[in-house]
Amino acid sequence: MNAEIKPSYDTNRKQLSEVIPLSSPFTVFIEPTRCCNFKCFYCLHGTRGQQNGELAKTGYKLRHMDFSMYEQLLEQLLSFPERPKRIVFSGLGEPLINPRLPDMIKLAHQLGAAKRLDILTNASLLTPELSHRLIDAGTTRIQVSLQGLDSRKYKEISGVTIDFDKMHENLSYLYKNRKSCSIFIKIIDSILDGEEDKQRFYKLFGDICDQIFIEHLITLQQQMKDHNGLADNTRNLNNEKVVYRHVCPVIFYMLQIDADGNVFPCPVGGLPKGFSMGNINNEPLVSIWKGKKRNSLMRGHLMQKRLKIPVCATCSACAAVLDGSEFLDDCRERLLSLLDSEGGA
Repeated sequence: MNAEIKPSYDTNRKQLSEVIPLSSPFTVFIEPTRCCNFKCFYCLHGTRGQQNGELAKTGYKLRHMDFSMYEQLLEQLLSFPERPKRIVFSGLGEPLINPRLPDMIKLAHQLGAAKRLDILTNASLLTPELSHRLIDAGTTRIQVSLQGLDSRKYKEISGVTIDFDKMHENLSYLYKNRKSCSIFIKIIDSILDGEEDKQRFYKLFGDICDQIFIEHLITLQQQMKDHNGLADNTRNLNNEKVVYRHVCPVIFYMLQIDADGNVFPCPVGGLPKGFSMGNINNEPLVSIWKGKKRNSLMRGHLMQKRLKIPVCATCSACAAVLDGSEFLDDCRERLLSLLDSEGGA
């Protein structure tokens, strides 16, 4: 097997407590579309079409991000003192559904909007032609989430019939023509049936990606609760024991801009509109980053009031992939004083 068995996050990082507060976000998630071709059981789209389903309750319309708004977003990102380290094209929908995704990546690459341009995808819509367009546009990393090891399992998990062999062929083509783009392929443990399936996963995909991993099923979208008992939130995505944190570090270095231009402090899909810190159509992104709403959220966590913030109180994603470099609980008072000195409270 050529691929390295390793989780998706980067372990070569500075201690977060030593570099915040930040003048610019490290990571920016951009939602190219809210549409998806799958209805996976662990996602809000699993309730798509249900009148009183969780997706319908969000009130969000299934749409692509308008390209003119995307151009405006990039212009606003360029106004930060420093460029983000990474832009991730991901959201509640499947990025490859947006036909202009290669154009979005190409423009970000031409403008030097970030050092890394990543895509999170189910890869079912991948073709040789699209692979070349994405690679040539400047994509630096493609992270693929599998929903099974054959067409039967895909139907069970995602509710969609796919040609599994063809998808495997397209992924193999992507890997062979990836140039400097890295390919990461993952699957969640609850989809696999024992050790035999695990070894089959490595055998099928271990030679057509650079990095591979079996993730643990947790609750990422709060509305989906524990996925009928399948999710175990005492462990994180990497199947490591979760230690409760009063302070979610993600809100200190990350932003998510959804298809409507709403700005959120973390990359969880389907967050309630009331948790938005602003909208890029009404206020510059830099102002939102420096604004009172974000400052108040960070202060609330540092003051150990996370459980009083409804969205944060029931969130399992906080500890999803975090390691010791992002632990902030032991330096809360110092960080509070830094926020106070910066103002905006």
